[in-house]
Amino acid sequence: MSRQTPESAPDTPATDEQQVLDYLRANPALLRQHRDLLAELDIPHDAGEGTTSLIEYQVAVLREETRDLSQRLEALLTVARDNDRLADQLHRFTLELLAAEDLEHVLVALRDGLRQEFRADVVQVILITDESLAAGVPTLALDDPRSEQLEAHFPGDAPVLGNLDDTLMTLVFDDQADDLASAAIIPMEEAPLRGFLAIGSRDADRYQEDQGTVFLGQLGALAARILRRSLAGTRA
Repeated sequence: MSRQTPESAPDTPATDEQQVLDYLRANPALLRQHRDLLAELDIPHDAGEGTTSLIEYQVAVLREETRDLSQRLEALLTVARDNDRLADQLHRFTLELLAAEDLEHVLVALRDGLRQEFRADVVQVILITDESLAAGVPTLALDDPRSEQLEAHFPGDAPVLGNLDDTLMTLVFDDQADDLASAAIIPMEEAPLRGFLAIGSRDADRYQEDQGTVFLGQLGALAARILRRSLAGTRA
């Protein structure tokens, strides 16, 4: 059995190396497209004056990635702080609603709490029912044309946010619609209660269509549950 001498061994490493070099020359943007690989390369720093070495480029890439990570971390921290603030506000708001003795006091606590805790300029609560409730409680009959319009524009139980046109603003807020530029309309569904919690703002950027609605949905569910309990007390 013959043995292959070093002289006769195929020069595979050199061939592979040359192929890599040729490929890099033919694709100069390759490392720019794969910065993770660039950060791992071990390159001697021997660039001449007036040139930028690959290792300097690596440092620049790492600095850019560090800035990006810092910005993302700061964004996450901002979201966390906002969530903590909202949780604290919702907690205080819930306590105020629970302390209300009857339906009228619940409505007062609802309006005042949203104005004070959540910077609402106008708050409108609309209950859709054929029952006769206490004076000052805003209600619409089931067959009222306005009830039908509200159901048509804000169906289901998902909050609707954005810059509503003047017709919709007037439909929801009546004579309080003047100067309002954006709104959040939150349907309330807690059988047999059906209604809408509407929050209006004079700031056009306060409520936008692309904003999350999880918190507003929770707010609407809380208000609906407490209003339903108050309505039951009124009937009794």
